[in-house]
Amino acid sequence: MERVSKAVLENYGPSRAGLLDYLILRNDWKASSAFGRLMSMPEVSSAFLRDFRLEGNDIDLTVNLEPIKIGHASTPGYLFDSAIYANRLYQATSEGLFESYFNPEREIDEMPLTQFLEHETRCVSAQYMAVNASAEERGLWFSPVRLLDDEDYGYGEGEYGDPFGGGEEGYPATIIRRPGNRMEQVADYSAACSSASRHLLNYTDSHMPGFLKAHDVRGRSHERAKFDEWMVTGYEQERSIEELTHRALSRKGSSGRGDEVTPVLDEDAEILGNSSYRLLVKSSDMLEVVNISAFENRDVAVKKNVEFGKISLREVGESEILSTRDLASGFAIELFDSVSVVTSSGVFSVYKESAARIRTFRQSRRYRDVLAIAGEKDVALVGFIEISGDEAGF
Repeated sequence: MERVSKAVLENYGPSRAGLLDYLILRNDWKASSAFGRLMSMPEVSSAFLRDFRLEGNDIDLTVNLEPIKIGHASTPGYLFDSAIYANRLYQATSEGLFESYFNPEREIDEMPLTQFLEHETRCVSAQYMAVNASAEERGLWFSPVRLLDDEDYGYGEGEYGDPFGGGEEGYPATIIRRPGNRMEQVADYSAACSSASRHLLNYTDSHMPGFLKAHDVRGRSHERAKFDEWMVTGYEQERSIEELTHRALSRKGSSGRGDEVTPVLDEDAEILGNSSYRLLVKSSDMLEVVNISAFENRDVAVKKNVEFGKISLREVGESEILSTRDLASGFAIELFDSVSVVTSSGVFSVYKESAARIRTFRQSRRYRDVLAIAGEKDVALVGFIEISGDEAGF
């Protein structure tokens, strides 16, 4: 990211380098109250949005950089999915679920590789000190994440150092991992899984995912942690949210008896994906967003999201929806021939070609509203800011 930022500054100047910082490299600034106060000043917003006024809605910046190759332990099988959490890399492959470690500050020749599952794994999700893996007919699996402390590393001949990059020499010559947690099966079938706040959604062949309410505690994730955080310790039995979702989407129609109404339900409604607690639902030829919650000592609830309106599928695109990804502002939608973003302001096309892969980073600190698209010939990083027509000068 530092190389991208430097290249944009050199080739496009400070104005566009500033846009790059706020929209992609540090888009946590975009959501801050300080940025909101700055943008409320006409002279500041005018300067910030100048390039948008000059070029319309999109600004396309191209940089040519050679990728940095970082070696790691070879992972068996075909890679289906991956997840980064803390200093962990989880890889779901045709040969199972694998875990390895890394330090993003240094180049790594080889790190230890641990196998958690020994059968084909299609999806992996890691969050709230828990890792979850989908292995289709082999089920949905769960394990707490135990961040490593000094005793989990062997440095040479009995020497110990900082597992997060400290020590005089930086890296240990030999790394030994002591036996860790085993995975527990929590559902019989799973094609994909995703966190809904601290809870878990289990996607199967059904139009609606199953819901697993989390058991959680607050505490320090490891001995070096400075703050308490939520940690998932397990899940309740999977339950259906189909009826709750249908009711949230129901339309009122007259029954012919005064003011009494009967809900009209779309039995083919399908949840395409979720962005934390928000669920993107396809109902007839429309897209809608509902919220799901399961507060302590309360039952699961599904309600319409009042910020997102109904969106016609024609606005998204004419081709088939292949997948969705979660953004802080909404959803990224991958179609057969393009990629769109859905926010509370509507739907926007951000990539007008077929994508080999799209990824978002909802749980990161800096990149919660960034979309990464691997195309046939390049990798595109997409950031955005929602502004009114008057602000943009349109």
